[in-house]
Amino acid sequence: MRYYNKIMKISALSLFVFFLSTFYLSGQAASLIVIDPLVENVAGNIKSTDPGQVVITLPDEGNPLKFIANKLKESQYDEIHLYVLTKPGSIIFDEINITSENIGDYSADFSEWRSFAKPESTILIHSENLISGQEGQSLIDKITEFTGKAVIVKN
Repeated sequence: MRYYNKIMKISALSLFVFFLSTFYLSGQAASLIVIDPLVENVAGNIKSTDPGQVVITLPDEGNPLKFIANKLKESQYDEIHLYVLTKPGSIIFDEINITSENIGDYSADFSEWRSFAKPESTILIHSENLISGQEGQSLIDKITEFTGKAVIVKN
């Protein structure tokens, strides 16, 4: 009986902690901050200090878009920040170079983001030069189309 009471107390405490953390985060924007290894030395100073932030570095191997989709499955984020290498009209992950010409090859991956992210979530791409030129804006338009999310490019 004593063992049963301990289990019940632990279970009640676990539920309390879960509900408290859910209540605490419910009023705050939750952000997934994704850092590509190619820019880790520049963006590596980003730390998760806000309880609503999750900071991840993409693995060196594998499909980064699928990796992000798997992270989106784990929680409901209001914002998805991408710190990736860019050039005019191109987003460069470690193994993938996405342009307006080849983004159709990744449409299924981006569509997973639509499925797993909150309907009102926003994608923020941190770049100084992505949208300089027509190809960049076309790429952003396609990402918006495939994900169903607002896409903002920030300097």
